[in-house]
Amino acid sequence: MQLVIMPLIALVLFYMDSLINSIWPVTILGTEYFFKSHLLLMFLLIITVYKNPKIALILGVLFGVISDVYFGTIYGIYLFGFIIAILLMDQLFKVFYKDLKMMIVLFLGFILIFEHFYYLVLAILGIAHIGYFTFIWTHVLPSLLINFILIILVFPFILRILDKYVK
Repeated sequence: MQLVIMPLIALVLFYMDSLINSIWPVTILGTEYFFKSHLLLMFLLIITVYKNPKIALILGVLFGVISDVYFGTIYGIYLFGFIIAILLMDQLFKVFYKDLKMMIVLFLGFILIFEHFYYLVLAILGIAHIGYFTFIWTHVLPSLLINFILIILVFPFILRILDKYVK
């Protein structure tokens, strides 16, 4: 059952990410703000902590490649970003207690790291067309806000599904 449910949830969250991300940017007072959701990344981190890091790595590689091909920016960003996040989360929760508040803080921290990783790669390749502080103001802070809301809404639901169907 776990071989069907977890990839299915990941696929649904991948498409939810795509749908949510397709409605942005929002222009407020002449500035475009990008609220980028990372539901799939959060799901992979949930699997890493609460189920099995090996399964999370397999799903991370699979959906990292799918994300790279689907979004078509620079191949490997999502793949390596997911793998690094999963490995770091696995190591961190050998130290930290699996508390809900700690999970939320770490989710937001990993989203912050992932956004910076994405910008850093674009900046190194000379593709980033905005300055760092503009990036923080228009991409990182809105993304942290939307993902905090999504964590509060989606996290308990995902945990219930995993507890019920994945043993």
